Amino acid sequence: MDGVGIVELKKLKLNLPNGGLKLAYGGVLKEIEVAYEECGAPLDGYNAIYICHALTGDAHVAGMKPGETKPSGWWEGMVGPGRAIDTDRYHVICANVLGGCSGTTGPMSVNPDTGKPYGSSFPQYTFDDAVDVFRMFLRQLGVKKLAALIGGSYGGLQVVNWMTRYPDDMEKVCLIATSANLNTQAVAFSVMSRNSITDDPNWKGGDYYDDVAACGQGPRAGLASARQLAHITYLSRELLQKKFQRGLQQNFVDAPADEKAERDRLFKTYFQIESYLDYQAMKFLRRFDANSYLHITRSMDLYDPCDRYGSLDAAFARVKAKVLVVSYKGDILFPWWQSKEITASLMRAHKSVSYCHLESGTGHDSFLTDIDDLSKLVGGFLGKRTPKVMDWQVRHHRGVLGMVKDGAHVVDIGCGDGTLLNVLREKKHVKGDGIDIDVEQIEEALADGHDMFWDDTDDGLESFPDGHYDTAIVSDTLQEVKNPRRLLSEALRIADEAIVTFPNFAAYRIRFTLAFTGHLPVSKQLPFQWYDTPNIHCVTLKDFRNLCEKEGYEIKEVRAESRHLFGKILLFLGFKNLGASKIIARIARKNPA
Repeated sequence: MDGVGIVELKKLKLNLPNGGLKLAYGGVLKEIEVAYEECGAPLDGYNAIYICHALTGDAHVAGMKPGETKPSGWWEGMVGPGRAIDTDRYHVICANVLGGCSGTTGPMSVNPDTGKPYGSSFPQYTFDDAVDVFRMFLRQLGVKKLAALIGGSYGGLQVVNWMTRYPDDMEKVCLIATSANLNTQAVAFSVMSRNSITDDPNWKGGDYYDDVAACGQGPRAGLASARQLAHITYLSRELLQKKFQRGLQQNFVDAPADEKAERDRLFKTYFQIESYLDYQAMKFLRRFDANSYLHITRSMDLYDPCDRYGSLDAAFARVKAKVLVVSYKGDILFPWWQSKEITASLMRAHKSVSYCHLESGTGHDSFLTDIDDLSKLVGGFLGKRTPKVMDWQVRHHRGVLGMVKDGAHVVDIGCGDGTLLNVLREKKHVKGDGIDIDVEQIEEALADGHDMFWDDTDDGLESFPDGHYDTAIVSDTLQEVKNPRRLLSEALRIADEAIVTFPNFAAYRIRFTLAFTGHLPVSKQLPFQWYDTPNIHCVTLKDFRNLCEKEGYEIKEVRAESRHLFGKILLFLGFKNLGASKIIARIARKNPA
């Protein structure tokens, strides 16, 4: 069967301390029941992956509910046999959050003191309380340590709380389309959503459940408005424009005059986007509770690790897990710069972290809908692939190998698929990180076990701390970037020294080809036609020496290489700029301060 098959919702009553669970704001829950689903390999105490669901999500992360004929899990493409979260290897667990309305104790649950739904009497709780409930639940289930903890959006915020407060609980962490705290704009959206509910007269201070049972009322209008406002933030501006533009609803264009008059009286319009938002709101009303929405969004808004630890750096200094951070283009709620804040803090604390930005362009909901690249990233991160280093790869990189110290901390800027990092790890026992802008290349290097960073070197490397590395490798990248001077400056800011490799455009073969044919050469070293080459600068050994002198860099070592006999003869005779097809140089600042 493709997928995990039938998955049933289960409930577990927690073994609470005497008197119940005391919450951070002083309230007490005497009974807590957790609704959850699990699937995959048998639980052995150490092979569990726990997934924290999004704001209005639930425990049904993958599979079919009893009676269904096709899978309905909200992350179906991510979880299953052979998928990114591989149920052949891992035992996958997802539970509904405290305060929710999908089975875990929340405002709709029966208060044991009154025999009626909590409603307004449900106590205020924090992320600390929600995460503590998850931890009690997992311990009771038999989980000793998580193989991985994964969360997107609201779920990712919970993961941040968990990984900083209880750093020994997990081996790996995935933070997807999330942040360490909500930015001001996201808080504003959340505040307006709650106002829509509490301003609805049918909310009645939270005690509306009798009315709902009797006649289906409650703050439906307020909750619908809250959902519509939130849904606008889930999609990028570009996607909304492409999907709807200013298109009109055909059924209302052709509607009878009296129906149009009624819509005009209610100040309704005829745009397709209005119909879409109405549909999303009505669908949401069938499955969610207004009080749960209020409690969950408030706990999210109030969470900030800086309140406890003083700064993000202090919070992430506690982390022990290996971390993957993923952001999406067009994400209004959790923009890329907040993901890079997390990454930078973890780097400053010398933690194992990888970061990738995905440019799907559909906005925040991309982590649920556009998961092809995300699946490869997460699957590679969770996997245990051991790449085999080939002899020809070692020979190809022997020049760089001879310049890197054993056990050094190295970053390869423009690392491609990480082949050089693999060679360095096996032959020089380095701790190697990689930087690239090609997501497919990052996926490969990440699967090989390297910490990887999506970054455009032309924009600088601001996320990387000064002196973070022993050696920065700029391998066949110098001639491809817009600003080589800035690249070298950044490389020598984040590392004590840099090893730079580049094709030498002054090599005799290039000169001869131009002189006798009038055409730019195409060779193994320069395998592109002039009109599709990534090389935008023609650098020679002499040019490089002049640049280093101008910038105040010391050239500590130069290795000139040629694949051809005549080139090797020229090198032997001392004509490096003429004979070399490839240059490898080790440089450092003359004055490191």
